[in-house]
Amino acid sequence: MTSVTLDDALVEGLKQFIAEHDEPPGGRMSAQDAVNVIVQDWLMAQGYIALPGDSDAITTAAKASQLPKPECA
Repeated sequence: MTSVTLDDALVEGLKQFIAEHDEPPGGRMSAQDAVNVIVQDWLMAQGYIALPGDSDAITTAAKASQLPKPECA
């Protein structure tokens, strides 16, 4: 387990996220649950962890966005 201190603006954003996602049938969403969802979504979107059910090799967004190097003639 890792512990972090969030800036006030991030805490407010986290509270808003929880308020929007804290609905039945899921029940109460804790701050830890919310942070896990947010970080997992971001890491999947950036290619740092595989999408559920996708066992193919992972390519990060930074690597995928690199332009190919021109071949010298």
